[in-house]
Amino acid sequence: MRGALSRRGKAWRLAAAGAVIVALGYGTVLGDDDLFPFGPMVQYAFSIPPDGEIKSLHLHAETAAGTRVEIPIEPYYVGIRRAELEGQLSRYLARPELLQGLADAHARIRPGDPRLTKLIVVTKVITLRDRRPAWTTNVERLSWVVR
Repeated sequence: MRGALSRRGKAWRLAAAGAVIVALGYGTVLGDDDLFPFGPMVQYAFSIPPDGEIKSLHLHAETAAGTRVEIPIEPYYVGIRRAELEGQLSRYLARPELLQGLADAHARIRPGDPRLTKLIVVTKVITLRDRRPAWTTNVERLSWVVR
């Protein structure tokens, strides 16, 4: 059986616990998601009014086979996650040619899939009435003809 903690051991643990508490306090009051786990993870911490809208970003594509498909915004399809595209949407809006990188990644990662000829970034808007989906619309945000 082990003995009691030494003064030095207690002091070290107290200092470590204090540092964690200070980091959590700072992150909660002044931090953002970049400081996670010491900052708030607030991407889903909001409510939508009963007659509000739910908006989500989607990636559609036209293929060489002549079809229009939705491409999952995931590393195993286009090399990035949805949050990365959402977080950099203003960059993509300013420079639509950046979508070429997604098309190139798709061709490299999924060589068996039909070749993409056009990428379209769409915001799907679900309009609520009394907390129930009333209608859905797709708003095209930008597009890029793949080279």
